[in-house]
Amino acid sequence: MKCLLLGLLLPLCFLAQKKYYTIGEVLKNARQLTYDSATVKIRGYITEKVGKTTYLLEDRTAEIRVDIADKFLPGQPFSDREEVIVEAWVQYEINKPVTLTANRPVTHD
Repeated sequence: MKCLLLGLLLPLCFLAQKKYYTIGEVLKNARQLTYDSATVKIRGYITEKVGKTTYLLEDRTAEIRVDIADKFLPGQPFSDREEVIVEAWVQYEINKPVTLTANRPVTHD
């Protein structure tokens, strides 16, 4: 009986973990991710600051703009060579570039 319960609950544990998306996947599936109000988790590099709270985030697949409020930035300075993890909502509008809005603190890997 215990083995049966373990066998049924173990897959649920893996489903509860958040998947890391690539920026390419986010761009490709932006419409659906926006509709689902999903928080995406991306590993990448913040390469440039392009506005007051807007940054460029890139990984090996693509580049995207991400809006990160000051309260979500790491306390310690970081460089464009340090991989960070960004959790954000996908912002998709027809005829506009896909962007992200951070909804949790940015962390170092």
